[in-house]
Amino acid sequence: MKPLNALLVVVLVFVFARNMINQARADDLDFNFETPKSDTKTIWKSDGSLVIIKGAKDSGYVIKGDDSVNEIEYFVVPKDDGSPTFIYDDELTICSNTGCY
Repeated sequence: MKPLNALLVVVLVFVFARNMINQARADDLDFNFETPKSDTKTIWKSDGSLVIIKGAKDSGYVIKGDDSVNEIEYFVVPKDDGSPTFIYDDELTICSNTGCY
């Protein structure tokens, strides 16, 4: 009687596993591997420190100076809709289309 019970248990496990596989069909799952566009940009300053800018319309580097001396600085343009732009430099600066504080 024990071999018959063992066979029944094995058959039940296989039936259960087959039903679970059928319920989890790969074509029914949503494999969306597109990463959302991030509105965070990082800028390295000349002293090696990192500036994190989040929520800006545009940001980048500006080279200032003459033929003998050049300074590299960064710029940030807030969005036109008034949403806040966060600039994590030496301290946190929050800017909008009306100004920074």
